[in-house]
Amino acid sequence: MKVRFSFPKYTLRSRLFTLVAATFLLCACVILLFFPLLNLTLEGLLDRTIQTMRKSQEAEATTISRLLVLEFSQLNELLLVAPGEENDVDRRIKNLIWQKVTFNEIIEGIELIAGKADPQGRHLTYMFYRREAPELPPMPGPQKVMKQFEGLEKELLDFLNEKHRVDRLLLESVNRGSKKEGEMLLRYLPVHVLMPEEGAIYWGVAKIGIDTATISSLLLLQSQEQQRIRWAIWLEIILSLTVAGLLALGLLSLWARRLTEPLRELGAVSRSLGAVRPREFDLWLENLKRVETQDQAEAADIKNSLIRLGEALPRLGQRLLATERQASLGKVAQRIIPPSHAWITRLLSLETEAQQARQGNGVFRERRRLLTSLDTGWQDLARFGGAPSPTWKMVDLNPGLLSAWRLATLGAPAGTRFIQHIEPLPQVWGSPHDLEHALLYLVEFIGDLAPPEGELALRAESPAEGMVRITFEVSGPPFSLESCQQLLNPLQATSDFRERLGPALAAAVAEQHGGTLEITPRPQGGLVLILALPQAPIRHESFDPYI
Repeated sequence: MKVRFSFPKYTLRSRLFTLVAATFLLCACVILLFFPLLNLTLEGLLDRTIQTMRKSQEAEATTISRLLVLEFSQLNELLLVAPGEENDVDRRIKNLIWQKVTFNEIIEGIELIAGKADPQGRHLTYMFYRREAPELPPMPGPQKVMKQFEGLEKELLDFLNEKHRVDRLLLESVNRGSKKEGEMLLRYLPVHVLMPEEGAIYWGVAKIGIDTATISSLLLLQSQEQQRIRWAIWLEIILSLTVAGLLALGLLSLWARRLTEPLRELGAVSRSLGAVRPREFDLWLENLKRVETQDQAEAADIKNSLIRLGEALPRLGQRLLATERQASLGKVAQRIIPPSHAWITRLLSLETEAQQARQGNGVFRERRRLLTSLDTGWQDLARFGGAPSPTWKMVDLNPGLLSAWRLATLGAPAGTRFIQHIEPLPQVWGSPHDLEHALLYLVEFIGDLAPPEGELALRAESPAEGMVRITFEVSGPPFSLESCQQLLNPLQATSDFRERLGPALAAAVAEQHGGTLEITPRPQGGLVLILALPQAPIRHESFDPYI
């Protein structure tokens, strides 16, 4: 089974909701654009913080290095050191290095490197690091070694030994390279031993390592805090948008519902107009008048226009009924005139024959039959020509049905076969004038449809279900179900189909009285019209439904 998808109706309320949702999404997108800007701001803040901390750390390392170099410059024993076994001078220097490293939280390691190298290019070095690099063997304490340097560090040491000063660019390049002693900030400064008689004598280089673990931890903590700030701000934005969206949609939906409620009610009342039955029209008009416009000028204009239309429709319907009634009477009168003229002519000839034949019995009988036929035909016509009355009462349909059927058979084409089966019908409750004219509309309609040598049939019966059923059949060309529906709804027909209002008006009268009119194709060709009306269950007093 194929399921067909139907799009929602393009109503004013749906358009307002769509506009509200689009506006909210646009505002949400604008608000969400602040998050990338915030992220860029935090990234820039992090970079600036790192740069500031690095510069501060480098300045602190340089200061500490200079203080240590100043202290080592007071150590005259440095001029007495030499390769070989340890002596008292070596132990004093190592003890000083031990104190500067182990009792200082910032200094990670110290190397005192003699400026003069041996023939193998090695330098006498006093070294001690609190945190050894993974690839170096652990050092239990300060030691004196003969160490050989390579790469950028060798170039830096050669430059210091030659110039006795520090090159900033070369120092930074060495600091940012790989460090054998672990990740730390290094400072290389020349060491000049102060002698009272000779002044400052160059001895070598002090390589001082500054601990960066604390700064690294601080940077990591700052990065984590900024990430948490980002998530917190993002969560706050999402929660704010969610709450704002719920509040906006809730408030705006209530506002849109209140704003569009009059138009919605007017639209519902307008749509129901097509399905309103004649007896429900007053209720429809009352419902329309009760619609609240809430001081909306457009809704008030639409309501007033519908009220004027609703008040005009009954008058138009009455005028249409009167016009159709007059037209039907005129067509029926046209049916009576030819046979009446023939009857009168025959009466005149019979009068002459009666005078010549001294008024024989056969002439008298024929004159009586012609006069009876002429009187019956005009009485049947006069039955439907009375003034309409709004009073409802118990109605006997038998006389009116017989009169309408006689009028239909008078003007039928030559050779038409008539089939009549009429049972005594029980009384119904309603308007005698409207019910009899509904019968007139139907017989006049089928009388016009009857072809030469055709067939007209009438059956009147009262089944056990408490309904009065009157069936009209007329032969002729085949009809479709669409054509039958157009007969009941001529104003909604998409094609120009004979434009007959009699069946539609008869159906309206039947529906007003709680009955129905069905029009179906006849299997042999032609139409079948079935008028069903409810029997009167109890005896009612006459009353006026319009009072």
